[in-house]
Amino acid sequence: MTTEKIIVITPNVALDRTLVVPDFEIGNISRIKRGIAVPGGKGLNVMRAVGILKGQPLAMGLLGGHTGQMIAEMVEKDHYEAEWTWYEGETRTCTIIADKDGVSTVINESGQIEADDWRHLVDDICRMADDATTICLCGSLPLGAPDDAPGDLVERLNAMGKHVWVDSSGSALQSAIQAKPYAIKVNGDEIGEVLNMPVQSLKQAQEAATRLIDDGIHVVVITLGADGAMLVSKEVTAKATPPQITPVDPVASGDCVHAGIVTALAKGDDFTEAIRAGVAAGTVNALYAGGAQFPYEHYQEILAQTTIEILA
Repeated sequence: MTTEKIIVITPNVALDRTLVVPDFEIGNISRIKRGIAVPGGKGLNVMRAVGILKGQPLAMGLLGGHTGQMIAEMVEKDHYEAEWTWYEGETRTCTIIADKDGVSTVINESGQIEADDWRHLVDDICRMADDATTICLCGSLPLGAPDDAPGDLVERLNAMGKHVWVDSSGSALQSAIQAKPYAIKVNGDEIGEVLNMPVQSLKQAQEAATRLIDDGIHVVVITLGADGAMLVSKEVTAKATPPQITPVDPVASGDCVHAGIVTALAKGDDFTEAIRAGVAAGTVNALYAGGAQFPYEHYQEILAQTTIEILA
């Protein structure tokens, strides 16, 4: 089966270093056998998960300096297609510390660009978008991005007839929502902050999603942690529930939900099967350290145990 190319954009790429430290404690000295270093930022997590799920990702984003060159080489070594926009500066590094209970402490550098760097990225994305229908805009913006980012990008891609999926937070998410992307994938805290309403229950999540659908967004996915995720569209409202697990490292599970959904849709699945695939991918990701490092066979096992409830 052939699938369409999925462009996955990471405006704020990072080198993610994951350390599994069973005896982690502030002020303690710990020694571990090894760390895991992978290209990071939400979009690159989505890229890896799309690849694992047998989709066809194209990675795009801003890279700079020695760290950026290292990331580009790592992506190429892993045989992922990429089209980078280079800038003067240094790509950020982020550190994830996972303890014995599967609880992760994340320390993120912010990233720094000039406004022209963002405009160059937007131009590059629109140039490459001719060959894809689905475009995923993932994660935070680096410091220095223009005030109208990423809404400017969403508007240009909308005018090209593209399905833009946004997974972000704060002012970046607000800007994107105002431009009316095809879909958003968020958690309750992220959308609650933007809509200025509590989103802590399934009912509140459905109310928030319906409000966005009525405002012109076609699909809204709200993740619910260990309870799975809900997808709301004009056609269907569905909730997917995963099996219970004991997590090892939940970092990037939301990104894997995103990847599972868009990959399933690219293969021709409907929204109901897509949210089930997304929740299964997010769940299996939490069983492995490093972010989007799970085996496809284990994903299939979790998928078979993931249930669907049609809510409307």
